[in-house]
Amino acid sequence: MKKWLGIILLVSLMMGGFWWNQQQQIPLQDSVLRLHVIANSDSLADQALKMEVKNQIVKVMQAEFSTADSKQEAWERAIRNKAVIEETARQVVAEWGYSYPVQVEIGEYQFPTKAYGNLVLPQGKYDAVRVVLGQGQGQNWWCVLFPPLCMVSSSDEGLSLGSVENPKITLKCLELLPQGARISRLYDPSQETPGDDRP
Repeated sequence: MKKWLGIILLVSLMMGGFWWNQQQQIPLQDSVLRLHVIANSDSLADQALKMEVKNQIVKVMQAEFSTADSKQEAWERAIRNKAVIEETARQVVAEWGYSYPVQVEIGEYQFPTKAYGNLVLPQGKYDAVRVVLGQGQGQNWWCVLFPPLCMVSSSDEGLSLGSVENPKITLKCLELLPQGARISRLYDPSQETPGDDRP
């Protein structure tokens, strides 16, 4: 009898842990706004251009997103500044001597599980500002606009974007921070390893 009680208790704990994990991950996708820049191709020139477009967008939009108090406010600022983001990308493309189109889309997109330093974003649909350069057939670069993690430094050359098979940490932990805590003091972009991947 004790053996069966032990098994039932173990199964109950496992199911409870699974349910709790699902509950922790669901709000994450509703509290994050991502920036997603997709290169024209995988050529070295197009990949370098992608990084410069990213750098300029982050630089131009830093004041807007670093002062947003909520994901909703960041979303509204993204919509309000869509033309500015697109024009910034177009200027960089033109300055580099290219004539291919630039398209900025703001909406909900599917993302695989990705690691952002020590944080893990589980796969799922996230709201994002997507910048497509040319045919958009190249590797992409992404970061988190809100919370403003990619506003910590506008000069970093990319982020560690490796896929994670067994994610254990999510941005849900940010909700435990005191109100008004500055993320820039908790996150050190110098510890990142440059890298890109496909969506």
